[in-house]
Amino acid sequence: MESIRVEKAHSDRDAQVIAELIGICRQERRTVLDAYTAEEEKAYLAQLHQRDAVFVAYIEDAFAGFAGIARRWPYSARLHHCGEGGTWVMPAFRRTGVGRALWQEGVIPWCKTVGFQHVGFFVMAHNRDAIAFYETLGFRVCGYHRKLVKWEEAYLDAVEMETWLK
Repeated sequence: MESIRVEKAHSDRDAQVIAELIGICRQERRTVLDAYTAEEEKAYLAQLHQRDAVFVAYIEDAFAGFAGIARRWPYSARLHHCGEGGTWVMPAFRRTGVGRALWQEGVIPWCKTVGFQHVGFFVMAHNRDAIAFYETLGFRVCGYHRKLVKWEEAYLDAVEMETWLK
């Protein structure tokens, strides 16, 4: 496999492919994110808070995935050390190291730079591959939430995962 290039997302270049990947993951019921147009994603990327970041991965010129990190509870100074992240990888690039590269080369160094010591997020409970992936990065399941995610007319379970960064 060619080398994986990880860098901060650029709104003009990456908004369309990020929006498309979110749509794919929504079809697979692998994300709690809403569907976004390329224009909405571009606006989101352009207005990120200085402590928030989105990283993209490319293999040669092919978009392979993205990961984001944001302030988890921005309304509390006592939780200033907490970030919330997530990872989305194109189906053709899953299990190729893209997700790991996004975290090891993008998200984790960024967290250390901006002071996030604790990172947590929700994963759809049926997404066992994602749970296993995050566990290899040192995350642990710290909660199980029944019927947390409303999906059309159904309610789906989610697990909460967390890690403390060293």
